[in-house]
Amino acid sequence: MTRSPWWLVAGVFVVLAMSSGFGFYNLSVYLNALAGERGFVVAEISSAIGLLFIVSGIAGIGVARLIERVDVRWVMLAGAAVASSALALVGVATEIWHVWLLFALFGFGNAGVSLIPGTTLVTRWFPGANRSIALSVASTGLSTGGILLTPLSAALIHDWGIGGATPWFGVVFFVVVAPITLLLIRSWPDGKPSFDPSRPTPRVDDVVRSRFFVGSTVAYLLVMGAQVGGIAHLFNHVEAFTDHVVASTAVSLVAGTSILGRLAGGVIVTRVPIRLFTLANIVGQSIGLLLLARAETAGVAWFGAFVFGLTVGNLLMLQPLLMAEAFGVERYPKIFSYANAASTVGVAGGPVLMGYVHDAASYLVSFYVAMGISAVSFCIFFAAGPLPRVAHSSADAPSDEANAQKSA
Repeated sequence: MTRSPWWLVAGVFVVLAMSSGFGFYNLSVYLNALAGERGFVVAEISSAIGLLFIVSGIAGIGVARLIERVDVRWVMLAGAAVASSALALVGVATEIWHVWLLFALFGFGNAGVSLIPGTTLVTRWFPGANRSIALSVASTGLSTGGILLTPLSAALIHDWGIGGATPWFGVVFFVVVAPITLLLIRSWPDGKPSFDPSRPTPRVDDVVRSRFFVGSTVAYLLVMGAQVGGIAHLFNHVEAFTDHVVASTAVSLVAGTSILGRLAGGVIVTRVPIRLFTLANIVGQSIGLLLLARAETAGVAWFGAFVFGLTVGNLLMLQPLLMAEAFGVERYPKIFSYANAASTVGVAGGPVLMGYVHDAASYLVSFYVAMGISAVSFCIFFAAGPLPRVAHSSADAPSDEANAQKSA
């Protein structure tokens, strides 16, 4: 029996909400609690966050290889088990090496339930014009996790302490992800590949040496470093001149506006050249970071979070969409895993760099640095040139009109 592809989108949505809510968006909350309760300096915990992303990026390459050979559900279940266990133990960390080890384990497990399996599933199930819309809906789970889980997590850690809260976070993570994965996730429509394996496909070695892949990947390394650095330090930055309620609201605003931006972006990118839309979002991120750097009141911080958030969801959605549009579905898991692994170097370095700049100067300077990095990424992405045209499978091939628009 044919399963509706939108049930799979719903499943990916929920899994990404758990992955992002307890991982990505909660990082600034964990940073604040570990610094306050355990006496760790900001730069030390920022290094642990960087390690998390590096491990996740490297593990993602292995995940991509596995999901080409193994049912995606088993990869996701194993990832959820590792990630939830590490999360549950974060609250008992008393030495900085405990934090580094547990964050590394969380990154390893989270690679199995986050962007690589999630975006691979959507690109497989949606070969046509609806891909960007389906991907925008599924990846909105990332922001929804931030909206629902970050304020609740911050409140529970504030009331119970990190030692009392994180074991429950680990339990909820696995109890939600495991049944959703078993019930709603399937590797392929009708249990088989939706493309003709006899058709020529791009060689991965050729792809990773291409001008567009190299340029766009380096640009994303920088832009995601600035983005994740800003998110990881947003709670601490805003709480310093307000309180934990205003700070958690700012984080939630980033998540909430990223939903609005991403859902609109999923439709816009069917009508606007994807390269142009990506460049516009990089500019928007730079403006948002500038506003956050200058913020001294709750109102300015919330406005900066609003502008910043409009770009967060789109930039995260656009990278997998760019890879699928440029190079097709057949080799997508491997190609995206390499791009994602490179991006995690920036993702890992962003929080670390901003942490050290904060310790040496201030958060004003940290957010200025992030803004500058984002501006440099604009120049590099522009220099990468238009999307290449490759041989797609018949199910994946866009029309001539769409191809011309996407390559613009």
